[in-house]
Amino acid sequence: MKYKLLFAISFSLILQAQAADILVSNKTELTNAIKQAVPGDQIILRKGIWENAEIIFEGNGTAQKNITLKAEVAGQTILSGNSSIKIGGSYLVVDGLYFNNGYHLESVIEFRKNDQLLANHCRVTNCTIMNFSPPSRFENENNWVIFWGQYNRIDHCTIGDKLNAGTTIIVNLNDERSQNNYHSIDSNYFYTRSNLGSNGGELLRIGISRYSLTPSQTTIKNNYFEKCSGEVEIISVKSCYNYVVDNTFYECEGAVVLRHGNHNVISGNLFLGNNKPNTGGIRVINPNQTVTNNLVINCVGDRFRSALSVMNAVPNSQLNRYFQVKDSKITNNSFINCSNIIFGVGKDFERTLPPANVLFENNFITPVGKNLYQDENKDGGIIFKSNASAIATSLQGFKTTSLQKVNWHNLTLLLPADQSMGAHLDKVAFVEKDKVGAYWKLPAAVAVNKGKLIQVNAIPSMELAEVIAKANANDTILLLDPLYELKKPIFISKPLVIMAKSKAEWVNAVEKSIPSFITLENGGSLMIQGIHFNSAYKSYGDAQSAIVTSKTKMLQHYVLKVENCEFYNFNESSYACIKASKGSLADSIVVDHCIFRNMSGNGIDLSSERDDKGMYNAEKVIVRNTVFYNMLASAMNVYRGGNDESTTGPAVTIDHCLFNDVDNREQGCVIKLLGVQYARIINSSFYLSGQGGSSIMFQELRWDNIKVDHCNFYKSGRIQSFRTQLIGKNNTNIPPTANTLSFKNYVQ
Repeated sequence: MKYKLLFAISFSLILQAQAADILVSNKTELTNAIKQAVPGDQIILRKGIWENAEIIFEGNGTAQKNITLKAEVAGQTILSGNSSIKIGGSYLVVDGLYFNNGYHLESVIEFRKNDQLLANHCRVTNCTIMNFSPPSRFENENNWVIFWGQYNRIDHCTIGDKLNAGTTIIVNLNDERSQNNYHSIDSNYFYTRSNLGSNGGELLRIGISRYSLTPSQTTIKNNYFEKCSGEVEIISVKSCYNYVVDNTFYECEGAVVLRHGNHNVISGNLFLGNNKPNTGGIRVINPNQTVTNNLVINCVGDRFRSALSVMNAVPNSQLNRYFQVKDSKITNNSFINCSNIIFGVGKDFERTLPPANVLFENNFITPVGKNLYQDENKDGGIIFKSNASAIATSLQGFKTTSLQKVNWHNLTLLLPADQSMGAHLDKVAFVEKDKVGAYWKLPAAVAVNKGKLIQVNAIPSMELAEVIAKANANDTILLLDPLYELKKPIFISKPLVIMAKSKAEWVNAVEKSIPSFITLENGGSLMIQGIHFNSAYKSYGDAQSAIVTSKTKMLQHYVLKVENCEFYNFNESSYACIKASKGSLADSIVVDHCIFRNMSGNGIDLSSERDDKGMYNAEKVIVRNTVFYNMLASAMNVYRGGNDESTTGPAVTIDHCLFNDVDNREQGCVIKLLGVQYARIINSSFYLSGQGGSSIMFQELRWDNIKVDHCNFYKSGRIQSFRTQLIGKNNTNIPPTANTLSFKNYVQ
């Protein structure tokens, strides 16, 4: 009898185990398993690639017995193509899935099945989303994770670089059932958010303007953010009673922003800027905010990306503008070797309302430079009390303190000897990226192929376009002959180098015109040296451009370096030698020791983003030691329309260049830099250029960093701008010498 009882118990346990663990191999089995699942069940997705798997995970577990949807082996169940998960019900867990090599036009993970069925007490854990952006940066704006309902959590996940428009993770409050939600976003590894070149590149957003005075009660905790630089706001808080606590931000270009809403807390966070440009800390807007025990180190951003910025507000503000910062506390924070702390940032003719009754107490500042902070209003709205400085100061509310060396984790810090000042290190999180994110780790990155040398004659066994198409990433194409008659346009979708042994002239050798000699496609980058681009050759068709970017599916950033090249005979005003198409974004375009001559078209045209929403075509544009001669149209046109303040680009540097007989048409312009946020035009000569209009045209905002200096303008057009302070004191207007006009003085 005893043995029969033991056998019955054992058999019962076996049956329960079989019922609880359901292995599925295809979509049909998965759908059936979800329909039949009961609390305690684990639905296990067989390892392998699940393509176009749009999963509806619906059910109701209990607090003691969740229903779990998990990978057979964490990280080895890969959802690709048009895959997504919608979660509807309660106490459901998604575990160990890997979204890779695909995209979904709506969302990747959403905590609701539909408007009627939201998720509550549900969890996504140990998952990774990488390489899951739609093919266009702006045509398909979407989000990767959308929170609805209450008490949901995403934790120990790895979130990769989202390249298209749309916030990576959003918390929605557009439904009463999703307010006071108590969601948790914790213990995740956010690996990179590349600069979007537009508004809409936040990593996290909690709420929206319309519901910004509604409590969310969301916690963002114990996450590691690495190089998350999509726009000015890394995290955008747009609701009330939220907590951004105990996170680490590493080399992130932007700030944690209390954009809307009240009674939010930013506490215990570590910001490591490593002196990278535009790295910031915290920006405060709205009443009753608390910023305490944060450690901000080597952050050198300015304005909205400052180590700390407290904004001016708009009187009688609309919900989507700026409410006054008042009755707030900024206490026990340390700002070490940071460039900017600004009170009243954004002050202009609209944002005239200064902060009021803001307590700045027990903070510690080691500034870069002589100024501890900048106060745009100086009206007493910031109450300085018992703060410490590493430099001698007589400012009210500050005292100079002696320092002590402190070793904290892997950092050596000089902190106040009085440990009551500044951030309390035991209340600051040092999140280690290896201890957050998915428990399973992605394979180590494959070593970058250094490439090989491919030598090409003018009459090869195959067309140059075909040689380049078959080349591998980082290969160098070396052209041995002086003339190449191209019968096919060249398309580049990988990083390549193309260079001439001496110089090589490229011509179109077919009857019809071609759009360009070279088209950079998604994934392509190019360094090109020693090529002479001749648009009009014999009786063949023209080349409308030398180098352009693809008009479709240009998602990834690219780099273009053009050295020792010549461009000539682009003989229609609609042509352009180097041209960016709408939707493309260059990390950098560098033109060095080049000549643009004898043409009716434009030299460099980066003006395709005409929606006036703050978008642009290149982060950095550098043109140096270059000549523009005998051109009907403009030498350069860089455009960023609108007054959006979310991004820092474009940045343009023009150094040691000559503009001779360029765009003398009525109301013509040699260089158009409309909306450029940083510009240096220096050491350059304008001769008989822009006489019917302008040598340089700006359309700058008051905070743009622009300077024209050490330039000569002889019989050339004016500098057109809104603010005359951009014109330096070292510009001249004198006849050029023969040496000044010599190409050899610029191009060697």
